[in-house]
Amino acid sequence: TQVITMICGLIVPQLMINTFGSEAYGATTSITKFLSYITLLEGGIGGVARAALYKPLANNDMNGVGAVILEVKRFFRIIAYLFCAYALVIAAFYKNIAHVLVFDWLDTAVLVLVISIEIFTQYFIGISYSVLLNAAQKIYVTQAISIVALIGNTVLTVALVYAGCDFIMIKLVSSIIFALKPIIMWLYVRKQFRFQKCKARDKTLLGQKWTGLGQHIAYFLHSNTDVVVLTVFTNLTTVAIYSVYNMVVSHIQSFASSFTAGSEALFGDMIAKKEKDQLNKSFCFYESLNSYIAVILFSVTSSLIVSFVKIYTKDATDANYIAEAFAFFITLASLFYVLRSPYHSVVIAAGHFRQTKFAAYGEAAINSVLSIILVFKFGLTGVAVATVIANVFRTVYYVIYLSKNILERSVMEFIKRFLVNGVTFTLVLLAGRLVQNAISPNGYGRWILCGIIVTAIAVVLMSAATLIFYREDMRPMVKRMLKK
Repeated sequence: TQVITMICGLIVPQLMINTFGSEAYGATTSITKFLSYITLLEGGIGGVARAALYKPLANNDMNGVGAVILEVKRFFRIIAYLFCAYALVIAAFYKNIAHVLVFDWLDTAVLVLVISIEIFTQYFIGISYSVLLNAAQKIYVTQAISIVALIGNTVLTVALVYAGCDFIMIKLVSSIIFALKPIIMWLYVRKQFRFQKCKARDKTLLGQKWTGLGQHIAYFLHSNTDVVVLTVFTNLTTVAIYSVYNMVVSHIQSFASSFTAGSEALFGDMIAKKEKDQLNKSFCFYESLNSYIAVILFSVTSSLIVSFVKIYTKDATDANYIAEAFAFFITLASLFYVLRSPYHSVVIAAGHFRQTKFAAYGEAAINSVLSIILVFKFGLTGVAVATVIANVFRTVYYVIYLSKNILERSVMEFIKRFLVNGVTFTLVLLAGRLVQNAISPNGYGRWILCGIIVTAIAVVLMSAATLIFYREDMRPMVKRMLKK
């Protein structure tokens, strides 16, 4: 899924930028972020619901599963109504908020409403089904549906662009395609899960939803701060530059995360069954696998992203897309996000929302305040540095919390891993600089050659580091590969 997401995610933005300009593409990114703020009211209900589902799923209690899903549906029915009102407000005022020049007021309003269709269906219609499938360790179902939607969207977008359709029509077709995803999930859930539809409510099932709300508000403030700050304090062309780099980094982040995508449901099942020793062994395995994949992918990305963007945007003459310092820091921020994902998975699986709320609040506050302070002097680089600092804060908090509570292991394990990862990451960057100086990638052919060489170096260095320091953690993966 992530490979296809990456390929489709490279084709569509380049086509849209070259056809309609950087400001138009930047506007879609900014509008999506503004509309996503309504999901603050989602309240982190997804994580709370998954935590509530692990026990009934482990015990095959379909009535318990149905009771949780009922609460989720009722909660989001209210949010759906609020979202519709919020989308209308954004449609009315977005042109003035973002100083849009490429569209008039009517086109801007219509574009907001078109994009809201996709967000509405993904967040508020399909979320109860995706929560259930993920908790039941059937994430492959949602991913398969995503593959079909991604390919369909890309093919139709390319066809519509070459057919001469306007920007808003293309976005409308795209939104309709993604609106079909929750319908397909609903059909699958109806067939596979035979739980009864409960009429009597049990409000205690999602008892931590208000704590989840606070953490979700913090998460969205953190994840959307960059684009909102750049929209308000710079311009949409700068947002477009940010979006191109973030597009690459977010695809790499999603690809890296896919290797440990099922870990939360696995941890939740073990916690529900009180299998503490197995939990610790599984966590060590997933942490080592996560570090191995993440350091390779992000070290290569950090080394090659600027030369890729230079080639990718060579036909875009309305903006300068070369931003080396920004590229380094946004990649580093994403690396820290991925490295902490096993820790976050354990926290969610254990349902420790209330106990870890300070981490979420602190991360959002640090990112928001520092982004506003640094954007005036450092622009794009400033908001990326703020994100790095915020991500480091939450990562360290999780390490300390889990060492004292759920996993009960030494913080020195994290420090050792941090040093190993840091040294390997730096060595790959240095090697990447030497390789690019020797080859001078000025086209896709030479860039791919550089990518192959740098990736090979990264694999060798990280494999050596893993064999030296984490051989026991990775033994289960090696055994599994040998069996296959």
